[in-house]
Amino acid sequence: MKKALVLNFSFIAIILSACFLSFVVILVVNFHNTFSGPSQSEIESVTRRTLKLYGFEGDVKVTKYSRYRWPSVEYEIEYDYSEEVNGRRVTVSDSLIYDPKSSRTSRKTEEELAYDGTIKTMLHQFSHIADQILNQNPVSVSNKEKVENFFKQYENPNFEFVNSYWSVDTESDNIQDYYALIEKNHREGKAFQGLYDLPIDEFLEKGILKGSVTYKDTVLEEGEKDYFNGEGGLTEFIKNGIDSADLADAFYEISYYYAGKSGKGYRSGSKTTLKIQNHKMKDYGIHND
Repeated sequence: MKKALVLNFSFIAIILSACFLSFVVILVVNFHNTFSGPSQSEIESVTRRTLKLYGFEGDVKVTKYSRYRWPSVEYEIEYDYSEEVNGRRVTVSDSLIYDPKSSRTSRKTEEELAYDGTIKTMLHQFSHIADQILNQNPVSVSNKEKVENFFKQYENPNFEFVNSYWSVDTESDNIQDYYALIEKNHREGKAFQGLYDLPIDEFLEKGILKGSVTYKDTVLEEGEKDYFNGEGGLTEFIKNGIDSADLADAFYEISYYYAGKSGKGYRSGSKTTLKIQNHKMKDYGIHND
């Protein structure tokens, strides 16, 4: 009996020792990877090289780089990029993914590996830049102010206006017009690879660009809610006010979400899409997520 117990304890001790050693090895490896990572100069060189490959030859400033996610050895490089446009400096922020140790990537960023010289790939890899530039366009800014002035008027003690923004609708029937113009602007050497000089109002009318409005439920109660239908809901508010609202002709998506109890994370509520044309609401529909 005693011999069996000794054997059992010895076996458990061996397993625990092996687990401990494995843990130590993992710590050592990750410590080494963390502190033997790429230098600041390497990161800056990689960032400029990637942007230049896609034709972005303006000013680049690396703002931060760190491990993308543990225990991956990939790094996320955050940077600011700016160009001079019509006498003023326009700055956007984005990030790259870089693995300095992988033989598979040959010390290239994920964006470099995806490069094929096409406009669609450039738009896909730098979609965040494209959205920021779109939302910094003076016409977009003016339209955004009108959207927010209208939707901020909705009153509900459980609701908080979050933001509004413009984006490209890649599912639009007219999306090829967008690709064609970016290609043309690109060939002509226009700012930000042709992303800046866009006929905003025309693209809004064609449904190439769409507006989004986001609210947050601040009550944090459990259970489903419907802030669109019913008396005093968003549906009533929009229908009653849309005819007199000074909003650009476009498709709009209005949505809200529930914040998590910890304040982090969220889950979707409902959304509606509508089409405005000549200050009139043409199409309207509720969609529950």
